[in-house]
Amino acid sequence: MDIFNSIANVLKSALSWVCALLPDSPFQAIDNSAVAQYLPYINWFIPFDFVVTTLSLWLVAIGVYYAYSVILRWVKAIE
Repeated sequence: MDIFNSIANVLKSALSWVCALLPDSPFQAIDNSAVAQYLPYINWFIPFDFVVTTLSLWLVAIGVYYAYSVILRWVKAIE
């Protein structure tokens, strides 16, 4: 059991080190900008949540297509 705990501690420390390398959120600048008070009104005209959701779904679909294509090329199912 000590081996599993030590492996978990190593993974935890490695993950916290990787997370420490990541930059701060870029959206913090929006909260402090002059546009922040007008952002709800802008979102009423341009639904950014719908745009972001649709774009992320599209990117996932394209990524799955290319991954599937690469796997099929590896097994020589397609050219």
